[in-house]
Amino acid sequence: MKAAPAIGFNCRVSPTLVAVTLAVAVLAMVAVWSIRGPAWLHAILFVLIVVYAGAAARNLARPPVKALLWRAEGGVELQLRDSALEDGGNVVGAVQGARVMGPLIVLTLRWPRRGRATLWLLPDNLDADTRRRLRMRLGATGTRLASGNADSG
Repeated sequence: MKAAPAIGFNCRVSPTLVAVTLAVAVLAMVAVWSIRGPAWLHAILFVLIVVYAGAAARNLARPPVKALLWRAEGGVELQLRDSALEDGGNVVGAVQGARVMGPLIVLTLRWPRRGRATLWLLPDNLDADTRRRLRMRLGATGTRLASGNADSG
């Protein structure tokens, strides 16, 4: 049996995912506004929603991983942003988990010194050929994939 080829790509920001995150935050604020309760409770919940949504959008807009190379033997070379590692640069890590949910591919990566990142890969931040090869690689490693072809259309 042939080994799976290496897959490499640059991690770009998904504007769709950032927009959906902010839209969910707005919906949460509307839900809080529509419930009955004291004004102080509404104020606290509004502040919590804004802080959480802001942190989530910031993390999605600036992922700690700049580029990824998943080698044929299974090792992962990561190029990290300066904020994710004291000296920046490249580290060797591993794919700890992966999920495919429709058009979304979620990779959980780990590297030494307790480094961890989750990459959210949608059609707007990863080209179709790389997505296809990544889905095939995940299927070959025994990862459960969602049914259906998310890249058709």
